Amino acid sequence: MITNADIEKLKDTFATKDDLRNELKKYPTKDYIKREFKKYATKVDLKEAIADVKVELGEVHEEIGAMAMVIGRMENKLDGIVGGMHDLWTENGAGSAHLVRHDRQIATLARATGVALPD
Repeated sequence: MITNADIEKLKDTFATKDDLRNELKKYPTKDYIKREFKKYATKVDLKEAIADVKVELGEVHEEIGAMAMVIGRMENKLDGIVGGMHDLWTENGAGSAHLVRHDRQIATLARATGVALPD
């Protein structure tokens, strides 16, 4: 027959249910592991994220293309404006030279005829 002393000796030698429960509380449970792994991305999550990024990059590429066309049109218009300004500068320079020549001719005529010019 087993005595209480034998039972106590067996409890000291082998692990009881309570000992196992207390020991296993130190280790993560299945639910804990599932919660923890949900914090990290899976391969499927990464593939979806990469696909989203590729779509967004395509959209950005299209927008940049549209912006390049607008900038090209602006460059053409600006080139026309600058060309017009250059033509005006050239014309003004020629007009200025023409006026200087006329001033000299008028002064020469005034000296030759003895007419006094106002300042």
